[in-house]
Amino acid sequence: MHTPRPLQPEGIAFDVPPRRGLKDQLVEAIGSDIITGRYPPGALLPSEGDLLARFSVSRTVLREAITVLSAKGLIDVRQKRGTMVRPNMDWNQLDPSVIRWSGEPGVEWAGGDISDRIDQLVEVRFIVEPAAAALAARRAAPEDIERMRAAYAAMESAGTDVQAFMAADLDFHIACLRASRNAFLLPIAHAIRSAMMTSLQMTASDPHANFQVSLPLHRAILDAVLARDPQAAAQAMNAHLDDIPNRRNGHASAARQAQTLETAK
Repeated sequence: MHTPRPLQPEGIAFDVPPRRGLKDQLVEAIGSDIITGRYPPGALLPSEGDLLARFSVSRTVLREAITVLSAKGLIDVRQKRGTMVRPNMDWNQLDPSVIRWSGEPGVEWAGGDISDRIDQLVEVRFIVEPAAAALAARRAAPEDIERMRAAYAAMESAGTDVQAFMAADLDFHIACLRASRNAFLLPIAHAIRSAMMTSLQMTASDPHANFQVSLPLHRAILDAVLARDPQAAAQAMNAHLDDIPNRRNGHASAARQAQTLETAK
């Protein structure tokens, strides 16, 4: 079976699965260029002819990629004027690709860095998750309880495997949102999944803290849902979210220390 030639114009490396087609690789390249500032808000993308020459793809593939980028809110396509990069705040900030591109080193987002992005994610979580936990305590079906139990058990058994702990942590929160039995919360849960994983990489990288701090906080949420106590569930979720800044500060401090030691070598 023919495998499409990887697009690597001007030294760009693609962090995408090799099975992706040319359109997806082109979306990756141009989207990353936009969010990393090669094409800043208000700038016009190169002409169609220039892009075709740069990436060596067909006009159909290019136009399909432009359509995808437009749907992500990154660009505005108008005849005769060209394709313009839209302001940061118009981007679909919950799109998984936008989240991933925004997390690249040195990327600024809506006037700030990835730390600002996580701050705003935490604000959303404070708005949504305590109320969702209270609803879960009232409405969770047996299968919802089983999902939360399974996710917690996976966190507990993760040991020093930080990636396994983070995946289970994310599953726990998605299960809690699902247990609210509110149809409008599920799309939010899936939309913030990638952003939450980015946040967890900054707050759950210490296995000791995961077990000494994070695990008991999640246990309190689970116990409150099991007890059918909405007030306790909301309070437990708030307590967990209150801990996020402390975990982030610890992560940042460790990163600074590691950088200092590396510089000193």
